[in-house]
Amino acid sequence: MPDLPPDWALPMQEILLHSACELQWALRDIDHHVKKSHFDARNWKISITLNPKVDADIQPGAGLTRKEPFTTGVQRFSTWVLGSGNGVTADMRGQRTGSVDFTFDSAKLMADTELPCDRESASYHSLTKYLGIADWLHRSVAASSLTASSVDNPKFSAEVFIKFGGGGGYTYTMPPGTDLLSLNGYYQLDENLNIVFTAKPKVAEKFEVTTLPEVQDGLLPNKPKAPAQTTVTIFEDQQLSLQQIRQQLQNIRAVTQ
Repeated sequence: MPDLPPDWALPMQEILLHSACELQWALRDIDHHVKKSHFDARNWKISITLNPKVDADIQPGAGLTRKEPFTTGVQRFSTWVLGSGNGVTADMRGQRTGSVDFTFDSAKLMADTELPCDRESASYHSLTKYLGIADWLHRSVAASSLTASSVDNPKFSAEVFIKFGGGGGYTYTMPPGTDLLSLNGYYQLDENLNIVFTAKPKVAEKFEVTTLPEVQDGLLPNKPKAPAQTTVTIFEDQQLSLQQIRQQLQNIRAVTQ
């Protein structure tokens, strides 16, 4: 069973920090140059998902051929073959997948002044370099402004795919026949970075609530019930989860043998 990629192959802290800094810069820039009626940079809940997948496959093989009889000068003989191609093969395959979601509030992300965005990443990983999130958001907002439409749940995805493969064979020839050995295998690493925007639900009405004191003169003690829990966060989380599932379905890679 292959292990998930180590920190040098998947620097989670560096990837998340770089993505958050690029999002922060993009949202601040849009907030200063784009009308809120076209795109309100403070009205989004953002989810960053890291989804590494590792596949490994090893295929050893063995076979032989024998000639009967194998003495020299024989006019007729039979050749026995055990296994076709590389002989008798075995297939050992393993896969391991991980996924983690990080959520941000766009207004809080824009106001955060403690993000260490002024330093270079120590990693050479592709997902810690410029991703182009700001350019994608600017182009989307410009297109919506031109067509008098609205931007609904923008999404961004980046992927790094690495595959190592190899194989070899060994043949030993002797008078009775040949002995065959083979070994093939591959190691495949697929890292996905998904960013999903979900609009915060709009509040249609505001209610003013007046609380009563627990005790009043001449009245029985007031025992207020527990305050009702708001469902806005629940609906918001459900909508965000559906957007993440949709993005992951779009990123499914066809299985190759």
